[in-house]
Amino acid sequence: MAELESSNFELRIEPIELAKFLNETKSLMTTPALEKGLELHAQFTSNNLLVQTDRIRLQHVILSLLSNAIKFTDKGRILIGYKAIYFKHSLGVEIVIQDTGRGMSEELQRHVFKEFAREEVQNQPDDERETSGTGLGLVIVKRIVEKLGGELSFESRQNEGSAFYIRLPLRTRPN
Repeated sequence: MAELESSNFELRIEPIELAKFLNETKSLMTTPALEKGLELHAQFTSNNLLVQTDRIRLQHVILSLLSNAIKFTDKGRILIGYKAIYFKHSLGVEIVIQDTGRGMSEELQRHVFKEFAREEVQNQPDDERETSGTGLGLVIVKRIVEKLGGELSFESRQNEGSAFYIRLPLRTRPN
C-alpha cells in the first residue's frame, strides 16, 4: 500500500504477449487448484495480442485474483481469459478471472474495494466464524490496475461464483 501511494512508484513498461503471459501465470496456480480438485482453464480469443504494461505488477494482480478464486471455490472450475475490447476511446484488453465459488454477499459487494472489507462465513458459532485475509488484497489489486491505466470491476452471485474483469489499454503510459 505504501509503495502504491508513494511518489517514487514507477512502472516498468515492457511488451508482453498476453496469451503466453497468462498461461505462464496460470501454471503457477495449477498445483493449488488441483489440490482442491478444481479445474483451471484458459480461454483466449487471440494468441498474438501484445500489451505494453508492467509485467511484474500485472502478474501480481492476476495471481492475487486466481488465489482468491481458488480459496473461495470448493468445487467446480476457474477460468482465466481475455479478449480485445474498446477501452477509453481506443483498443484495449479485458482479462477475466471467473470462478464457481461461494460468491459474495450483497453487503460485501458494496464494500469490497474498501480497506479491511471481509466476509464472515455464517452458520458457525461466533468464536469459530471463518474470516480470511486482511481485507487489503482487492484494494491493492484495484490500485495497481488503476496505476496501469485500467479499471477493475466484478460480478458476483452468492453460492454461484464471481467474475473479476481487468480492463487495460494496450499501451500503459507512465505518469
